[in-house]
Amino acid sequence: MQNSVNTVAASTSTTEAIQNAMPTTVVQNDTSNGPSIKLSEMSVPVTITVGTNAPVVVTNKLAVLENARKSWEGNELAASNKRLYSILYEVYGYYLNLKKHDDKDVRKKVAEEMEQFISQRGYSFMPSTHDMTRVVKCVFGVDRRRVSAYSIALREALRQEVSAADLITFIEENGGVEQIRLGGTKPLSVTKRAGIAKEEVLSNELGTFKFDPELCPADSDWADKQVVIVATYLPTGEFQANAVIRHDSAVNAALAAFYSLQQAKQREVSKTEREAAKATDAAYRKAIREQKKLANAEKKTTNMQTAIEQKKQQDEFSSHFNTLFETTQA
Repeated sequence: MQNSVNTVAASTSTTEAIQNAMPTTVVQNDTSNGPSIKLSEMSVPVTITVGTNAPVVVTNKLAVLENARKSWEGNELAASNKRLYSILYEVYGYYLNLKKHDDKDVRKKVAEEMEQFISQRGYSFMPSTHDMTRVVKCVFGVDRRRVSAYSIALREALRQEVSAADLITFIEENGGVEQIRLGGTKPLSVTKRAGIAKEEVLSNELGTFKFDPELCPADSDWADKQVVIVATYLPTGEFQANAVIRHDSAVNAALAAFYSLQQAKQREVSKTEREAAKATDAAYRKAIREQKKLANAEKKTTNMQTAIEQKKQQDEFSSHFNTLFETTQA
């Protein structure tokens, strides 16, 4: 028993000697910043046992990491994405000023500024490079994958005629930059457009009708299947059915056409709303300018009337003074 105690004491002394011999700067570097993930704040039971030869045991480690991931997504990643989207918003606005600003002088000034920046940085582009890619590279540097991803996302917004004010909402509603990049700048395929439109079409009920079985020999295999009906609209307000087509490609093409028409209507509505908002803003600004002009005119009139009144009072005072002077002399 005595030997056991001595062994422990010796071990303790040896450990203290080793710790005393270690440079203090190492200890300071190891503990100055603390762990990046604080297990005590993850609200998950954690047990850590440390011994001479015992391994570190952490219970529910995956749950701890899951909470860490959620915290990262909800705070750091979310904040980072918002900052990125705000920069992309500025990039998008810069491009719109470069290509679509109403004032020609503004477009020229922005183009000259960009060319000067490109020359200073030593960037080179192919003649066919889209100007959006040029702007993105000026801001985000030479990382080709990142420049490509951001440029594709912004060009997709451009293709869909998204306004600068709606850009961040557009990116968020479409799953972020990467998701938009995967979709590319080309229109969605017929199958994808059909898949998106299918649920909306099936939720609509325009009415029911039944064809003569001899003209349209449908059977039980047709149950719950979509078909395409080719019809002609008559002056009487009726539709005359000309053919019934049961074919997946025909159905997908019809649904894709429906999707495209709906998107076109939405873009038209958005465009009308933007133009109306722009017209309202222009009218408001014009009214403000007219109000300022009127206020300035009223101010000038008031100042003139004041000056006239002061001149009148001065003349009356001078006349009265002269009268008194003449009376005194007499």
